[in-house]
Amino acid sequence: MERFGSLRRGGRANAAVAWASVGALVAVAAASALAGDLPWSLLALALAVPVAAPAVAAREPTATVPWAIAVVSAAAAAGPWVGVPAEIAGYLAVAAFATAAVVDLVAFTSVELSRGFAAVSVALTTMAAQAVWTVAQFYSDAWLGTGYLGSKTELQWDLVAATAVAVAAGVAFRWYAERFEDPRSTDRSARSGST
Repeated sequence: MERFGSLRRGGRANAAVAWASVGALVAVAAASALAGDLPWSLLALALAVPVAAPAVAAREPTATVPWAIAVVSAAAAAGPWVGVPAEIAGYLAVAAFATAAVVDLVAFTSVELSRGFAAVSVALTTMAAQAVWTVAQFYSDAWLGTGYLGSKTELQWDLVAATAVAVAAGVAFRWYAERFEDPRSTDRSARSGST
């Protein structure tokens, strides 16, 4: 089992970027709410939660997810404001949310996961979060008169695309963990497991 120790040793620079990303997410949420896009506003706020939660829970401002995950979260939420199609930005936002949630789990709790299982968890969490987002879009269309979902065929292809994005998110997480994880943290956990 691996602790992903380096995921939580980002320091002040990492925390500064992560908190700036949280600020951007809150700004996107406010702008979306003022523009009448309540579902996107709620998604932006939901993205801020796993980025800021470790710092709030530990009462340590530098306990944040890696800056890259925080920046991807903010970029995905801001995507529609800079011309990225909302559908693509939604896929990225859901994948970023799932990745940040799994990083919170493996880096800031006592849960120990192998890199492979953590990558599978990212993929499954992305698919589950996309399903929740799809349900939210359905009720937004029904209750608020938005036009997120078209036909049933479009909905089915949306779920197929979400599954593809989930697999890609899992692969990206595995790559990130292997490339940036400190090998000494893995060696230590392997030694402690063998004694």
